[in-house]
Amino acid sequence: MTNPRISATWLSDDMAHALAAMSPPLETTDVEQAADQLTMRAAQLVVVDELLRRNLDLLKARRVVEALGALREFATVASA
Repeated sequence: MTNPRISATWLSDDMAHALAAMSPPLETTDVEQAADQLTMRAAQLVVVDELLRRNLDLLKARRVVEALGALREFATVASA
């Protein structure tokens, strides 16, 4: 049994897949895990570090985290 994604309210499966496709060698699950960490208010540096451990270069890791942050912020503002 897998744990439910806590980021599912603001990150669609399609968007997670698109971000992973733009940032090889990431998989969709890597993006979803990063989103979950950000949802739990992990520091962006911690999330970037985790992505770097998946052999992603620093620039791509920062772009993924920034994109996830923007999507989360947009969802928060749109629901207000």
